[in-house]
Amino acid sequence: MDIESWQAPTQKRSSIAPAIAFILLVTGAGVWLLQEDLFPPLVVEIPAPVGPTTSEPPVPSAPQAPAMSDDVGKDRRPAPRPVDLVAATEVARKMFLDLISATSPEQRARLIAAPEEYEADAEEFFATHKLELNSFKLSSVTPQTLPGHEAVPLFQVGTTANLHGALLRLVPQKKDGEFLLDWPLFAETHVRKLAAFLEKPPTDPTWLHLGVRRSHGLELPESQRDSLVALTLQGSADGSLACLAVAPKNTPAGRYLARETEWNEVYVCRLLLHHRRLEDGTPAIFVLDIEGAATGEAP
Repeated sequence: MDIESWQAPTQKRSSIAPAIAFILLVTGAGVWLLQEDLFPPLVVEIPAPVGPTTSEPPVPSAPQAPAMSDDVGKDRRPAPRPVDLVAATEVARKMFLDLISATSPEQRARLIAAPEEYEADAEEFFATHKLELNSFKLSSVTPQTLPGHEAVPLFQVGTTANLHGALLRLVPQKKDGEFLLDWPLFAETHVRKLAAFLEKPPTDPTWLHLGVRRSHGLELPESQRDSLVALTLQGSADGSLACLAVAPKNTPAGRYLARETEWNEVYVCRLLLHHRRLEDGTPAIFVLDIEGAATGEAP
């Protein structure tokens, strides 16, 4: 997928405003989003954080593609294949306990999907994190991968190092009934990577693994709402870390999200995010890309 060009900022940021915006965002979310189950609270939507943004020029509006083109993909998309949640639950807790008690890189590598890509990151994580399991439960919803639209078992994992809880999904393997752990979703939600992105907006766009749901974006300026696809992003198990993100409908990311997401579904995916401004100057978090969208293959 093509990514809109961007420029490094020249505007000096206040060191206080980002922290205030982050505190208000997370504190406000925690008041009514602190629930035992994942994602049901997302029917209540969180506004985009009010904080400093880059000097990125406003994203202009443009004529949008006909609605028919967005519906074609949905009409042809097969229903997600059912997932055996009983079998997944039986193995998930044991695999996670084996992961945090492993004594060698080889033992951990056998438990995670795509170890050739994530083994080094896992070793770096466990070099500084000694985890003990506090809670482990199946999520109240079964999300879909984006892209791919495959139903995936998702679990909420509370540890002594993260009482809010991280997200852990199982990745079905080609052999029936076998699973491996999705390392990056767990690691990023455990260290609350979304919080760091919101508290200290980075200069460069940032990739994050998250839970995602479509939003009506009622907190956005009414004049901007129709030209945007709005999403609620969740980066923790208990809903205490969430925010609103947008993608203009006239961009590749916006067209993809409008076509590939349904209002009542929850997705797990990896998004390229950046702090920018809407056309009227309102600060917002923009979705620039979705991993795998160009090829249609789930990460």
